[in-house]
Amino acid sequence: MTAHPELRQDAVSGDWILVAPSRGWHISKFMNTHRQHPIPRARCPFENPQENGNGEAFLWYSKKGAETGPVRPDWILQVIKNKYPAVEKHAGTCPAAHAHGFYHKMAGIGFHEVVISRSHTKFLCDMTPQEAELVIHAYQERIVHHAKEPCLAYVLVFHNHKEAAGATIWHPHSQIIALPIIPPDVRRSLDGAQHFWRTRHTCVHCEIIRWESAQKERVIHRNKEFIVIAPFASHVNFEMRIFPIAHASRFEEIKPQSRLFFADALTVALKRLKKVLKDPAFNFFIHTAPHERGKFDFYHWHLEILPKTQHLAGVELGTGIEFIAMPPEEAARYLRNA
Repeated sequence: MTAHPELRQDAVSGDWILVAPSRGWHISKFMNTHRQHPIPRARCPFENPQENGNGEAFLWYSKKGAETGPVRPDWILQVIKNKYPAVEKHAGTCPAAHAHGFYHKMAGIGFHEVVISRSHTKFLCDMTPQEAELVIHAYQERIVHHAKEPCLAYVLVFHNHKEAAGATIWHPHSQIIALPIIPPDVRRSLDGAQHFWRTRHTCVHCEIIRWESAQKERVIHRNKEFIVIAPFASHVNFEMRIFPIAHASRFEEIKPQSRLFFADALTVALKRLKKVLKDPAFNFFIHTAPHERGKFDFYHWHLEILPKTQHLAGVELGTGIEFIAMPPEEAARYLRNA
């Protein structure tokens, strides 16, 4: 663990971050102190989505499994269109970027969906692996569905927990957005992984897993198929990443048994985060290979968990270098021992 300021470089993106423990990293500094009160069920638009102005579900589940047709009262999870989508469905010829004077632009087409759990108060951090596995299955099904759309290039699964992380509705839910471009952050991850593959002839994320497994100090949890680590160059305090131990490019292709191991890793990570930081706001998202076949076998899919423990100020915005006060090794120790 460093006792002095230390610049660290992300092995994939090349980003630099600054670990500055002198700025104060006592655990209490990062604990959530804001208590968010749930809205009453009677006023929750996700309690009965179809009765609150939402359309029919694209996909829904009962205890019997995946269902089709109108949603019945025994639903336990459903996927619907976001009532206020960031992108719009498109019919016809796929739009392309075109000149707009000096600049370029293109139509904001795509799909924006919400994955809703039935319980009003049971969040992913409160679920059993078996309960979370169903949510993960829904993520996979929608990625596979959108991958068939010829105009779309990438599907992102993301989850905002609490208002400070962007959740405008209390009720437990995740979101899925399908875009006609590969997002810049994903592109940088792909480019870094591809460069490592071409120059070292191996997967950069596999090397990270091997190194972290040997060093152990940043490992938080491990099961038969997945590992949870605090990244060496964490972008925020208490950041975690979940990787499949064996090389795999596509999240949507993991099998049912592997899905349960992934659900174990995810729920363990979120439960420990909730315990250590007193239920903080956080975001997570899944970076998986784009659905164009044969081009991205070098990539290693993973999930990133980013707690809301800090605000970006002028120095971070001006330099592009994130500052963290909690050394990742210490964050991992707290989370590992929770």
